[in-house]
Amino acid sequence: MDLKLQILVCTFGQRLRSIDVSGWPMLPGVQYVISCQNPDHLDLSATAAALEARPDIKVHFFFDRGLSLNRNHAIDLASAPLIFIADDDLSFRTDGLLRIIDIFAQDPALDVLTCRSEMPEKRTYPPDGHNLRKPWPYYWTISFEIAIRRDAIARAGLRFTPLAGIGAPYLSAGEEELFMLRAIRAGLTCRFTDTVVAIHPGSTTGVREALRPGVIRAKGCLMYMQRGLAAALPRLPLEAYRNPAPFLKALRHLTQGMIYAIKHRDEL
Repeated sequence: MDLKLQILVCTFGQRLRSIDVSGWPMLPGVQYVISCQNPDHLDLSATAAALEARPDIKVHFFFDRGLSLNRNHAIDLASAPLIFIADDDLSFRTDGLLRIIDIFAQDPALDVLTCRSEMPEKRTYPPDGHNLRKPWPYYWTISFEIAIRRDAIARAGLRFTPLAGIGAPYLSAGEEELFMLRAIRAGLTCRFTDTVVAIHPGSTTGVREALRPGVIRAKGCLMYMQRGLAAALPRLPLEAYRNPAPFLKALRHLTQGMIYAIKHRDEL
C-alpha cells in the first residue's frame, strides 16, 4: 500500500473488544493503526486477529499506562507522511479524510491541520483557513481534530507530554492543547480547516469529568502555559466562578494546576 495517511487509534485493555470498525472507511492510501495498552496482559489475541482481518488495520500492544504515552507509541509506529490522532469510539467521514490528504498536498509548508468533529457538544470554531498562531475566542483543540505532517513533528521533537491526559499523575486532561501550544511555539505552520473528519458519539472526557480535580488542575495549568503568570493569576477567581465545581474547590484545584505548571514547565 502506498500510504498517505494513518489514523492513530489509541485504546486500553478490554476496550479493544468494543471497537466498531464499521464506521472506518476503507480508502486507498489510508491505514488504521491501533495502539492498545494492555498492562494486565489480557489475552486479546483473538480480537486483534479479527480486527487485522481487514488489510488496512494493524494492532500493536504495549504494557504501560497513560493516554499520552499511548499517543506517543502510536506516533512512533507511524510510517505514513500524514497522521491523524484518534480515539477508539470514533467513526470517520470519507470526504473528511480525503480532504485532509488534499489540503496537505496543496500546501507543502503546512505542518499541523486542525478540523471540526461531529459531536453532541456545541463548540466554537475559527473560520476556514485560520492561522492557529492567532488565538480564536473560545476555541480549543480536541485530540481527534488534529492531523499532522509526521516529518514536521519529528524535526521539532514534539510528542504528547506524559504529565497530562488520562492516566497522568496529576493533570487528567489538556494534553492536546499543550501539544498544540508547543507546536505553535516551535514555529510549525498550524491551520484550521472547516472540515468534519471524525464523528464522536458522546461527550469528551473534559465534559464528562469536569468536576474531577485532575481535570480542573489541567485548566489551571493551561491558563499559565497559554497566558503566562501575570495574565493568568488575576483570572483565577473568574475561572473558578465559571467552573461547574463549587467555587472554593475549583479555585483550589486551578491554583494547584498553575503551580504544577510552573514547576514542570519544561516537561509540559
